[in-house]
Amino acid sequence: MRVIVFGAGAIGSVIGARLHEQGHSITLVGRPAHVEAIQARGLQLRTASGLRIVHLSAAASFGGGPEVVLLSVKSQDVVKACREITANFSAATIVTMQNGVRCDEEAAGVVGRDRVVGCVLYMSATYLEPGIVEQLPGGRLEIGAPFPESRSRVEAVAELLAGVLPTVLVSDLAAARWAKLMGNLTNVIPTATGLSARQAFRHPLLSRLAMAAIREGVRTAQLSGQRLGQSQRARRLRLMTILPLPLSHRLFAGGLARIFPKDSAFGGSTQQSFLRGSSSELDYLNGEVVRAGRRIDRPTPINTALLERGQAVFTTRRLLTPEQLAADLPL
Repeated sequence: MRVIVFGAGAIGSVIGARLHEQGHSITLVGRPAHVEAIQARGLQLRTASGLRIVHLSAAASFGGGPEVVLLSVKSQDVVKACREITANFSAATIVTMQNGVRCDEEAAGVVGRDRVVGCVLYMSATYLEPGIVEQLPGGRLEIGAPFPESRSRVEAVAELLAGVLPTVLVSDLAAARWAKLMGNLTNVIPTATGLSARQAFRHPLLSRLAMAAIREGVRTAQLSGQRLGQSQRARRLRLMTILPLPLSHRLFAGGLARIFPKDSAFGGSTQQSFLRGSSSELDYLNGEVVRAGRRIDRPTPINTALLERGQAVFTTRRLLTPEQLAADLPL
């Protein structure tokens, strides 16, 4: 299959490399420095099994006629990216791979509802330097149709991406996106403090802050009528909100740290954006909970503070101590 990965940073490059190895015709479209390094030396892909060089096509702009465009830009860049896609290709399936819950509607507003297939990514990768990316172990993909008009395209996308990671078809993509969003509410914590995700979620104060953000997010989503689905993750999220906070923290907080390998420097996609000097997607993460709370007149002090303090870190480039990030919050 002819595929363009548009916005090929860490995750997009890993997915593109995996698909290339499966025999698909892949072009990575990304930042000039990354593209030039891949063109000169190939993509260096580091995994738990070692380092390998993947020689695949890379470009700074569109070319050719793809059957599928994997949209791996950040949430705040979806509309702009889709306008570029529409200007070049009128028939390709657009696969949205963003965090948050708005990407499908935003993409469809530009390219049409019949062309959009959604992919919820559970995958960790790090952009180390131009031409070099690292994939952490584990992960899965959840694929679904955000609109009835695009259902006929889902099976082909799922078959394509099954060569990358274990892939599950979901009937309620919106619920799957909301369930993923709850975990992404903690992205701001390592970003704002400069810690790795493992360090942040093993820190006594920051792990309580992470749990409080998730609990507030789940409760707000439920009260505003947002579904989380019936997956194991969704059931675990609901249980976290029922238990008293100390017990919930004791049962679940350690799992946040264990997701990441020992001594891993991985800090999450939001931290990588901050380190590259890119804009923040926090409005699509914690901001989504804040907006849901406003719609039902429910205060969201944890996520409001994380949004405001995280945005300030992006603006000022000044990191916060754990105590500053959690100051005056009901933990």
